[in-house]
Amino acid sequence: MSKQGKRDFRPNIHFTPEKNWNNDPNGLIYIDGIWHLYYQHNPNDVVWGPMHWGHAVSKDLIHWEHLPIALYPDEIGTMYSGSMAYDENNTSGFAKYGEKPMVAVYTAHNMETGLEQQCIAYSLDQGKHFEKYYGNPVIKNPGAPDFRDPRVFWNDKKDCWSLVLASGDHAEFYASQDLKNWKKTGEFGVGVNKVPTVWECTDLIRAKTGNEFDGFKWILIVSMIHPGTEGRANIQYFVGDFDGDTFQCTEITDEPLWIDFGFDNYAGVTYGNYDRPVYLGWGVNPLYANFVPTGEYSGLMTLPRELSLCETDEGYRLKTKPFGIDEYRAGAFPIGNQKPLLTESFGLLVQGNFGRIALKNSRGEEVVIEVTVDSITVDRSKSGDLSYFEDVDPKLFKKEDLLVSTTKRYMRGNVNMEIIFDVSYLEIYADGGLETASVCVYPDAPYQVVSTDGDLEVKMYTIKK
Repeated sequence: MSKQGKRDFRPNIHFTPEKNWNNDPNGLIYIDGIWHLYYQHNPNDVVWGPMHWGHAVSKDLIHWEHLPIALYPDEIGTMYSGSMAYDENNTSGFAKYGEKPMVAVYTAHNMETGLEQQCIAYSLDQGKHFEKYYGNPVIKNPGAPDFRDPRVFWNDKKDCWSLVLASGDHAEFYASQDLKNWKKTGEFGVGVNKVPTVWECTDLIRAKTGNEFDGFKWILIVSMIHPGTEGRANIQYFVGDFDGDTFQCTEITDEPLWIDFGFDNYAGVTYGNYDRPVYLGWGVNPLYANFVPTGEYSGLMTLPRELSLCETDEGYRLKTKPFGIDEYRAGAFPIGNQKPLLTESFGLLVQGNFGRIALKNSRGEEVVIEVTVDSITVDRSKSGDLSYFEDVDPKLFKKEDLLVSTTKRYMRGNVNMEIIFDVSYLEIYADGGLETASVCVYPDAPYQVVSTDGDLEVKMYTIKK
């Protein structure tokens, strides 16, 4: 179970639940200036349990108002992950009294049998309360053991609703005119999946490429736990096209493409009803999330990130950058090779050729980022409390695989990197976001010094909330 840490690890600018457990972001949607965040939630304990949909809203994705639970378990099952449709044209027929329905499309998971089916519920009060559809489930299980996490979106190519969901080791696509009656239109992943494991939390987004000749591509995002390879829980992505029925991968690679080379970014999806893909991920690794030393709560979300594509020598690759935090960056000043820290939430702007950056405290604990001309490494092997590893089955992973991680750089030579640290969560955005890492650390005392060496110029800014 989650442990009480030696101090408060709650971040300042990352979403956390008021108390108890949260995992996957769900139902992400932007309506009338409000960002809605629903999330997997166990309201009764700080460990995973019967899933509900928690709910919070924000005007800036930094300051959150916690609202009552939106979806509760029922006779079909507990409330697994899903997404939200804003049915402005009332295709569902759920509208009343001039209120446009918000329609949650989610997986109901039977805790006794494991059966997973897709259901819907609608809200007529800005997503605060939901009425479950009497005709649930709207997509019955076809006999698949893992059949979940629908991501719904309006399909301009076919003038209908479409959704993508995970079914075992691949993704399936469905279409509907009314959000109630669905027909399968295609699938992707069979014979293409380079990591033989169960897929989860699929998302399909249209992203800018920066190329004037083909200005947009489609990205299929898939979360997966793959203990047989690197012992990681990570998010793979595929770049290609969507013809209105199914996805085709056009960027064929020898190795999987990962959104994040860190350890703590899983089940990430993007906001619906917004003009750009804005992403949130669950900021804890599911392999040890039950055991982290955060006390009365467990779980957080990454910072919001805008996704786009960049054409590299190896093809199109995903870029991520922090979204909506510019106004919270307070100044930026150069630092020497030993800079005392006066805050637990700050950012570092790094330029140079090679070197090492370490965040340290008086107890000898440190988290280290090392840069070379062709790689970036993050090392948390001496970062602080690592006791949460002790409770995890060693057959699932090698401990060293979750302590040190290295990625190659797509842009060789001088690095341009932003590091954001928020009490117990570290995010790295390098080379314009072509390389990104997300890392939990639990130092016994706050990091007090930034230490640098090598050929790096480092500036620091504080983060105000």
